[in-house]
Amino acid sequence: MPVVTAALLVLAPLFMATDFALSIELRFCIWLILLTGLNMINGLAGMTSLAQAGFFGLGAYTAGIAAAKAGVPPLVAFLIAPLVTTVAALVIGAMSLRLRAMYFTMATLGTGYVLYLLFGRAADLTGGPNGLLGIPPLSVAGFEFTEPIALYLLGAVLALIGTVVAHNVARSRTGRALRALGTSEPAAVASGAKAFPLRMFAFALSAFFAGVAGAVEAFDARFVSPSTFDFFTAVVLVVALAVGGAGTAVAPLIGAGLLTALDLFAADFADYEPLIMGIVFLLAIQLFPRGVGGALAARMAHRGIRPTREDAG
Repeated sequence: MPVVTAALLVLAPLFMATDFALSIELRFCIWLILLTGLNMINGLAGMTSLAQAGFFGLGAYTAGIAAAKAGVPPLVAFLIAPLVTTVAALVIGAMSLRLRAMYFTMATLGTGYVLYLLFGRAADLTGGPNGLLGIPPLSVAGFEFTEPIALYLLGAVLALIGTVVAHNVARSRTGRALRALGTSEPAAVASGAKAFPLRMFAFALSAFFAGVAGAVEAFDARFVSPSTFDFFTAVVLVVALAVGGAGTAVAPLIGAGLLTALDLFAADFADYEPLIMGIVFLLAIQLFPRGVGGALAARMAHRGIRPTREDAG
């Protein structure tokens, strides 16, 4: 999948290089980073987390506040964001990852909601409902990422690195153990897998990816608003990953494409976006019960092509 992702990210600006097109392509990269991380916990580990939008916001606000209010150099602020989200995930995971199924999902839902409330009510720090203003442009060695092409290349490189990391994790011993836990925890534990540390790793890694996406979001828009990280965003990320085929290599790509298309085509129908997403989800689940990625893997198996562990879902 890294090869396919690299090809898409390289070809996209060659065919569509207007400022508007580049902004849409950067949005695709941000969604891809978020879903690649979410696929670690929801896909590989088989636990449904609704905290990804909250971690996304935490990363964005960390980068924005550090650069706009604390006087931290933008590059340092960018690097701090995923570290903060990872630490937050370790703390939250220590309390929630021993829960199972619906109870873990509810705990992560509460986490995301608490963070969303914090973004809106800590007005002195976050700007409250009006959002955080005055974020300076990201700069590295005197070069400022202000042009759309520069911001896109930043997002594309980070998305590709994330895909490579996820690809290697999925094929590693840790990835196989996580997949075994998601399939049958008793069998995996009997084989020697340590459930809690493995799930903590997946949860922290997913939050790290969200922090990276949040930092890109903050320095792209140079404005951060709580509404970007609300309950709808939390749900829509999970839905998009499920439609893509959670646990498969192609799920983040398909999900990111779906969310980018919604950003583009549902902009004129913002009030109906939840309805549109619900209809898309229902249709996709009816047509592809295991998601598009699962359907592709099944088709490959039917044709006698042996899918990799990562592709098998």
